[in-house]
Amino acid sequence: MASVSALAIVAAGCAREISPNVYKESHVGEAQQTFQGTIVSVRKVSVQGSEKLQENTAGAALGGIAGGVAGYQFGKGKGNVATTAAGALIGATAGAFAQKTLETQEALEYTVSLHNGEMRTVVQGLQPAFQPGQSVFLIVGRDGRSRVVPFNG
Repeated sequence: MASVSALAIVAAGCAREISPNVYKESHVGEAQQTFQGTIVSVRKVSVQGSEKLQENTAGAALGGIAGGVAGYQFGKGKGNVATTAAGALIGATAGAFAQKTLETQEALEYTVSLHNGEMRTVVQGLQPAFQPGQSVFLIVGRDGRSRVVPFNG
Protein backbone atom coordinates (compact mmCIF):
# COMPACT_ATOMS: atom_id res chain seq x y z
CA MET A 1 0.00 0.00 0.00
CA ALA A 2 2.87 2.35 0.79
CA SER A 3 4.36 1.71 -2.66
CA VAL A 4 1.06 2.68 -4.33
CA SER A 5 1.02 5.93 -2.33
CA ALA A 6 4.65 6.63 -3.23
CA LEU A 7 3.90 5.93 -6.89
CA ALA A 8 0.93 8.32 -6.82
CA ILE A 9 3.10 11.09 -5.35
CA VAL A 10 5.91 10.53 -7.88
CA ALA A 11 3.56 10.32 -10.87
CA ALA A 12 1.53 13.34 -9.81
CA GLY A 13 4.76 15.33 -9.71
CA CYS A 14 5.52 14.23 -13.27
CA ALA A 15 2.19 15.30 -14.78
CA ARG A 16 2.48 18.47 -16.84
CA GLU A 17 0.40 21.48 -15.87
CA ILE A 18 -1.80 22.13 -18.92
CA SER A 19 -3.89 25.04 -17.66
CA PRO A 20 -3.70 28.26 -19.70
CA ASN A 21 -3.71 30.10 -16.36
CA VAL A 22 -0.28 28.80 -15.27
CA TYR A 23 2.95 30.43 -16.42
CA LYS A 24 6.54 29.36 -15.87
CA GLU A 25 8.55 31.87 -13.89
CA SER A 26 10.74 32.55 -16.94
CA HIS A 27 7.65 33.73 -18.91
CA VAL A 28 6.90 36.59 -16.53
CA GLY A 29 7.69 39.86 -18.25
CA GLU A 30 8.23 38.16 -21.63
CA ALA A 31 6.48 39.85 -24.55
CA GLN A 32 4.26 37.35 -26.37
CA GLN A 33 2.50 37.53 -29.70
CA THR A 34 -1.30 37.82 -29.37
CA PHE A 35 -3.91 37.18 -32.06
CA GLN A 36 -7.64 37.82 -31.93
CA GLY A 37 -9.85 35.00 -33.14
CA THR A 38 -13.01 32.95 -32.85
CA ILE A 39 -13.43 29.40 -31.61
CA VAL A 40 -14.46 27.19 -34.54
CA SER A 41 -14.53 23.79 -32.82
CA VAL A 42 -13.94 22.17 -29.44
CA ARG A 43 -13.36 18.52 -28.63
CA LYS A 44 -12.30 16.60 -25.54
CA VAL A 45 -8.93 14.80 -25.80
CA SER A 46 -6.53 12.93 -23.50
CA VAL A 47 -3.01 14.15 -22.74
CA GLN A 48 -0.61 11.37 -21.75
CA GLY A 49 2.73 11.78 -20.03
CA SER A 50 4.23 8.96 -22.10
CA GLU A 51 2.96 7.07 -25.11
CA LYS A 52 4.81 3.81 -24.48
CA LEU A 53 4.45 1.74 -21.34
CA GLN A 54 8.22 1.25 -21.03
CA GLU A 55 8.68 5.04 -20.73
CA ASN A 56 7.00 4.98 -17.29
CA THR A 57 10.26 4.20 -15.49
CA ALA A 58 9.41 5.64 -12.06
CA GLY A 59 6.26 3.53 -11.83
CA ALA A 60 8.05 0.44 -13.10
CA ALA A 61 10.91 0.91 -10.62
CA LEU A 62 8.69 1.48 -7.59
CA GLY A 63 6.32 -1.31 -8.63
CA GLY A 64 9.23 -3.68 -9.25
CA ILE A 65 10.70 -3.03 -5.82
CA ALA A 66 7.34 -3.44 -4.08
CA GLY A 67 6.56 -6.59 -6.09
CA GLY A 68 9.98 -8.07 -5.35
CA VAL A 69 9.59 -7.41 -1.63
CA ALA A 70 6.12 -8.99 -1.68
CA GLY A 71 7.36 -12.00 -3.70
CA TYR A 72 10.28 -12.49 -1.32
CA GLN A 73 7.81 -13.38 1.43
CA PHE A 74 6.94 -16.69 -0.30
CA GLY A 75 8.84 -19.89 -1.05
CA LYS A 76 12.20 -21.23 0.06
CA GLY A 77 15.45 -21.66 -1.85
CA LYS A 78 14.94 -21.56 -5.63
CA GLY A 79 11.22 -21.10 -5.04
CA ASN A 80 11.96 -17.92 -3.14
CA VAL A 81 14.08 -16.61 -6.02
CA ALA A 82 11.28 -17.42 -8.47
CA THR A 83 8.55 -15.73 -6.40
CA THR A 84 10.78 -12.69 -5.83
CA ALA A 85 11.49 -12.39 -9.57
CA ALA A 86 7.84 -12.96 -10.50
CA GLY A 87 6.73 -10.39 -7.93
CA ALA A 88 9.22 -7.86 -9.25
CA LEU A 89 8.08 -8.41 -12.87
CA ILE A 90 4.39 -8.21 -12.03
CA GLY A 91 5.01 -5.18 -9.79
CA ALA A 92 7.03 -3.38 -12.47
CA THR A 93 4.29 -3.92 -15.06
CA ALA A 94 1.56 -2.82 -12.65
CA GLY A 95 3.61 0.22 -11.60
CA ALA A 96 4.16 1.28 -15.22
CA PHE A 97 0.41 1.00 -15.92
CA ALA A 98 -0.38 2.94 -12.74
CA GLN A 99 2.02 5.75 -13.66
CA LYS A 100 0.56 5.98 -17.16
CA THR A 101 -2.94 6.21 -15.72
CA LEU A 102 -1.97 8.83 -13.14
CA GLU A 103 -0.22 10.99 -15.75
CA THR A 104 -3.16 10.99 -18.18
CA GLN A 105 -5.23 14.17 -18.12
CA GLU A 106 -8.38 15.24 -19.93
CA ALA A 107 -8.03 18.38 -22.01
CA LEU A 108 -9.80 20.39 -24.69
CA GLU A 109 -8.59 20.87 -28.24
CA TYR A 110 -9.59 24.25 -29.67
CA THR A 111 -9.50 25.17 -33.33
CA VAL A 112 -9.34 28.95 -33.61
CA SER A 113 -10.01 31.01 -36.73
CA LEU A 114 -7.77 34.05 -36.44
CA HIS A 115 -8.88 37.41 -37.76
CA ASN A 116 -5.89 37.39 -40.12
CA GLY A 117 -7.38 34.34 -41.91
CA GLU A 118 -5.13 31.67 -40.35
CA MET A 119 -6.38 28.67 -38.37
CA ARG A 120 -4.58 27.39 -35.25
CA THR A 121 -5.24 24.41 -33.00
CA VAL A 122 -4.32 24.45 -29.30
CA VAL A 123 -4.72 21.76 -26.63
CA GLN A 124 -5.05 22.98 -23.05
CA GLY A 125 -6.74 22.21 -19.73
CA LEU A 126 -10.48 22.00 -19.14
CA GLN A 127 -10.80 25.45 -17.54
CA PRO A 128 -11.71 27.94 -18.75
CA ALA A 129 -13.95 26.26 -21.31
CA PHE A 130 -14.86 28.06 -24.53
CA GLN A 131 -17.69 27.46 -27.00
CA PRO A 132 -17.75 27.64 -30.82
CA GLY A 133 -18.39 31.22 -31.91
CA GLN A 134 -16.77 32.72 -28.81
CA SER A 135 -14.20 35.49 -29.30
CA VAL A 136 -10.80 34.71 -27.81
CA PHE A 137 -7.16 35.72 -27.83
CA LEU A 138 -4.54 33.20 -28.91
CA ILE A 139 -1.28 33.97 -27.11
CA VAL A 140 1.95 32.50 -28.53
CA GLY A 141 5.15 32.62 -26.46
CA ARG A 142 8.70 32.69 -27.80
CA ASP A 143 9.08 29.00 -26.97
CA GLY A 144 6.03 28.23 -29.14
CA ARG A 145 3.70 27.40 -26.27
CA SER A 146 0.24 28.71 -27.11
CA ARG A 147 -2.79 29.35 -24.95
CA VAL A 148 -6.36 30.43 -25.59
CA VAL A 149 -7.78 33.04 -23.21
CA PRO A 150 -11.07 34.94 -23.16
CA PHE A 151 -11.49 38.14 -25.16
CA ASN A 152 -13.13 40.59 -22.78
CA GLY A 153 -13.80 43.38 -25.18
